[in-house]
Amino acid sequence: MTDPFAAFLHPVEPSDYDEIDIPAPTRWAAIPAEDAPQAWAELRAWAEQLRERFCLDHHVLPACWWRHNPHVEALAALRDHEAASYLDTAPATAPVDWLRALRDVTALLRAWTGELGCDATHRPGPDTTTAGAAFDEAGWAAYVAADTSRRRSSPQRGETDEGADE
Repeated sequence: MTDPFAAFLHPVEPSDYDEIDIPAPTRWAAIPAEDAPQAWAELRAWAEQLRERFCLDHHVLPACWWRHNPHVEALAALRDHEAASYLDTAPATAPVDWLRALRDVTALLRAWTGELGCDATHRPGPDTTTAGAAFDEAGWAAYVAADTSRRRSSPQRGETDEGADE
């Protein structure tokens, strides 16, 4: 009897690694200034899709998530995890690992968001909004521009600062 999984169990030869395009993780603080606007745009698009796909409300992902470095770095790591989990070379178990990571990171985001007091806007106060609050386009643009400027003036630092624009 032939093993139906034999085709999936072939060993990977060292020379095969040259052909595998394995993405590197994103170290948010190390993104160069010239790449920051594109990196921000890509992370925002992914975060908005994540919010829709998994019905994440403002208790998990506040409208001002981009102003809070822990949220930014957690989302970037989660995005990288998802990308690696769906590579052609990923094992069949990788999507379950991705869902576990989503569960764990969602719990972290919920806890961090609860500590912030932010809701539809970047301000402390009681939570009175619902999911799908309007995105602060002007605040976003100003924040990305300020972050890019910080990265240009301090290439080693490059982190986002909570409340940097307050």
